[in-house]
Amino acid sequence: MAIVTSDLLLLTQAGIKTEFNNAYLEANEKADWRQIATELPTTLPIQRYAWLGRGAVMQPFTDEIKEQALREDTYQLADILYKGALVIDRRMIEDDQYGLIMLRVRELAQEPVRHWNQLAFQGLVSGFSQLCYDGQYFFNANHQEGSSPIQSNITTAPLSDSALEAAATAMMSFVDDKGIPMHVVPDTLVVGPLLARRAWNLVAQDIVYQPGEVGTAGVPATPYRNYFNGRYKLVINPYIPGYQWFLLDCSREVKPIVIQNRSDVPITLETDMDMPEARIRERYHFTVRGRYVQGYGLWQLAYGSNATA
Repeated sequence: MAIVTSDLLLLTQAGIKTEFNNAYLEANEKADWRQIATELPTTLPIQRYAWLGRGAVMQPFTDEIKEQALREDTYQLADILYKGALVIDRRMIEDDQYGLIMLRVRELAQEPVRHWNQLAFQGLVSGFSQLCYDGQYFFNANHQEGSSPIQSNITTAPLSDSALEAAATAMMSFVDDKGIPMHVVPDTLVVGPLLARRAWNLVAQDIVYQPGEVGTAGVPATPYRNYFNGRYKLVINPYIPGYQWFLLDCSREVKPIVIQNRSDVPITLETDMDMPEARIRERYHFTVRGRYVQGYGLWQLAYGSNATA
């Protein structure tokens, strides 16, 4: 006996939701954003984050313990509602184009993951003009907290051996609000397509060459071990459109970029297939919905160059 239209719609709706969930979980498991960002679940529309200083440090004890107050900076993120819609004609279902429908559904399921990738890597580029927890731009030359000196995590130098060394040295020298080293160890270099080859030559080759002297008695180029080889993971991402480059420490629990996600409102697929109006229009809408926002972790874990060449 043939399946009646109402039964077919119910079966299609259940299949679409299952296909969506499976495709979303698979894409999210290997998402690019995970390389540089941390997901922060929340159940509040506006979440406040208290980034505390080091707290108590060991001191010589005489006759009493010297109290040490905590330094607290308030940083808050308000989530944003995002939606993406797919429209399927009823005739596609009736004509048994199930395979084509599922292809579109899998694409829709990958869209939230693609958007998180975009938010994370564009967040690095926006860090030159967006505030972080200390009230300064994320990349800024005037970060200062408590007893720390003024510290900079920004440059305009083009990507080069000397610029990368200067960035790494600065990061490893960062101190907290009590003047104690933070033990930052950069491990990731992020660039866009325009710097892909230059970055690869800089950090992914075992041997590099030092040019010989220029002149009639010039010395041949001398090969030597590349200090940067294997030291940094190279990440090339298309959402970095120019010559900007970023050196990051992504080894910590909270990475330089954060994405706040409403854990009680997960990424979901909504449809109007069971609504009479949709059947009259003979078009069904499938809408993916999520509430999240991109923000920043500790500025000390990132060093950015706003280079133009």
